[in-house]
This record gives sequence, C-alpha cells and structure tokens, in this order.
Amino acid sequence: MSELLKKVNISIEEIPGLGTFVVVPKGLEQVIVDTTSISGVDPKGENTLYRGYTIEDLGMNADFYEAAYLISYGALPTEEEYKEYRKKIDYWRTRVPEKLFDALKILPQTHPMYYGAYGVTLLGQIYAPEWRIDKDTLYDHQIRLIAQLPVIFAAAYNLAHHGTYLRPDGELSHAHDVLRMITMREPSELEVRAFESSLVLYMDHGFNASTFTVRVVGSTLSDMYSAVAAGIAALKGPLHGGANEEAMKMFLEVKKIASEKGVPMEELIVEYIKDKLAKKERIMGFGHRIYKIKDPRTDVAIEFVRKLKDGETWYKVLKNAERVMWEVKKIPSNIDLYTAILYYQLGIPIPMYTPVFASSRVVGWTSHYIEQVLNNKLIRPVEKYIGPSGLKYQPMSHRRK
Repeated sequence: MSELLKKVNISIEEIPGLGTFVVVPKGLEQVIVDTTSISGVDPKGENTLYRGYTIEDLGMNADFYEAAYLISYGALPTEEEYKEYRKKIDYWRTRVPEKLFDALKILPQTHPMYYGAYGVTLLGQIYAPEWRIDKDTLYDHQIRLIAQLPVIFAAAYNLAHHGTYLRPDGELSHAHDVLRMITMREPSELEVRAFESSLVLYMDHGFNASTFTVRVVGSTLSDMYSAVAAGIAALKGPLHGGANEEAMKMFLEVKKIASEKGVPMEELIVEYIKDKLAKKERIMGFGHRIYKIKDPRTDVAIEFVRKLKDGETWYKVLKNAERVMWEVKKIPSNIDLYTAILYYQLGIPIPMYTPVFASSRVVGWTSHYIEQVLNNKLIRPVEKYIGPSGLKYQPMSHRRK
C-alpha cells in the first residue's frame, strides 16, 4: 500500500498536537474527494456519463430540456414531465426582473463573465434574501437560474456593445431563444441544433474546477445564487472555461497568416503549432485532467462543424491541429478546440464563448449544489504551513528592509 501511495504522490503525515493527516498532490490531481451520481467517468474508464448515459449519446440525440431534466432529476423525462419542465424554463426565461435589466444598462464594456456574476448576485438579492435548504426551494430556484442566466449574459453584452438587446421570447425553444438573443438575429434550424448540442455537451463534467467551487460554497450552506456566482468566477479562468476563446484567437491568427502567404489554413496550422511548441508556448484547446487519449465530446461537435459555414475547411484545420499535437506532445484535443470554431460559425462573439459555456454548465452547478447541501459536510481541507515561526513584533523604528 505504501508503494502505491508513493506512486500517486500521497503520504501520511503526523503533525504534533494536531493529529494524523493525508497529504495529497497539489491541485488534488488523482484525488477522489467525494461521490456523485450526476456525472463522471464510468467504472471501466471508457466513457463519461450523465446519470448513466454517455455524453456523446445525449449530445447527438437529446435536446436542452431533456438533458437538463436528466441531470437535475436523475432520469430522462416522460412526455408529461417534459412538457411541464419546458413550460417552467420558458416561463422563467421571460421573467427576468425589470430592475435587473435596469442595472445591466450601467455596466461598462468588460469581460462578459463579470456580467453573469453580477447579475446572478442581484438575482440572489431579489429571489433569495432568506435562504432555505428544502427540496421544493432548491429545485424552484434551480429552474430560475437555468432559465435566466443566459438572458443576463446576452442582454448585458449587447447593451454594453450595441446599446440595445433582444427580450426573451417564451414561444421559442430555450436554445433557439438564447442563440437569437446573443447574436441579435434569427438563426437557422441547423444552427439552433448545433448550438443546442454544444449546450448538452457542456452541461456537466464531474468535479471540474468551477463545479467543485460551487460545492465548496454550497457546503457552507450559502445560497445557490452565491455558489453559482463563485462558479462563474472559477470558469472565467483561461485554464478552465476561457480556453475556447484563446483557441479561436489562435485560429484567426492562422487564418490571417495563411491569407497573407496564400497557403491553405489546414497546411499552415501544422507549421504554426510546431513553431509555438518549439518556443515552449501553450496551445489552448489541448489537454485535459481526465481525458488522456481522447475527449469523446469532440466526436459530436465535429459533426456540426462540418455542416456549418466553411465546414470542410475547418474540419481539416481541426484534424491537422489535433494530429500534430498528438505526434509532438501526445496531448489530445478537448471540446474547447471544437466549440471555438463551432461558435465562430454561429456568429457568436468570441468574448461570449465562455458565457455560453456557463449558460449550459449552470445546470450541472445547480445540480451539484443540491446534491451537496442535501447530504452536506463542510469542505475544509487542512493546510501544511511552511512559513517562519517564532517571530516577535518590532516597532517600526526597529525594522529593516
């Protein structure tokens, strides 16, 4: 057993006066901190599952409401359950408080993830000043957050950049309405389905950084709105949700250089990535803490990339980028590489890529919050202090630089 612990960089340490502690790897890598029945890698390590269904199966076949219901309640909905759930989502999407829209009008042009954290915090002040931990309350507020977070992002972004925004339309499907509000235009049926599929793919993914953040906040019994605001803050980081934004910036740079040189993008991307790797620069959209060989979600995303504008060209670019990274670094691509191009094809502004991610992941965040608080234990690890000790306070006149 001791050899196995050493292999995964885990040790047992006795701290005088405090007791015995387990020392785990930095970043909690390869550490299981709790159990969940919502999503994760199956026992064989072959697939990533939402409540027992593979993500790629749902990404190809389920719509937003079905996948959100499954993640929230643990089973795919019956026809009656589906209708009732869809009715609630569509109702609450059109019921964003007017005072919140007024507040969004004063926000400056900044990264739109700030808009989401700001708006969700305001929603908490409006909806949940006295928070209760009971199932009816939890599921009621979950639906409000799922329905209203994308409206906040779309309205705030377009107000800051265009001075206007589109109101939600409860007669449209959730994915259709959200894409319409973001792009300020009427999308095609294919575009709606491509967008909806990406929302399903992003809905949840085990104890990722933002979800774990939500569970930590939830474990203090803070309200769901505060926990989701914290999740948005965690997702904003380029090592988590911001990767697809950076990946698209890379692709646009390759597109520009290829145009100037008069060479195909799919050829230049190979040279471009090799040059970046030689300079020890990070390539966003590659690597994953869980997937070491392949991110299965990319198989779904690529099908829609090929069907949209310039699909075959972008397909070749993606596959060549994927191939060269594997040949040189043995690092697989992840879903962010693919959705970067997918969202570009849909006309979504690059700064809104991560907010779209959040507008989907809010389903997982709120489900994990509920799972956490209904079987709660405060998440509070112990630090190992390595700083100085025994120092005594000195008056300022006695201090040296």
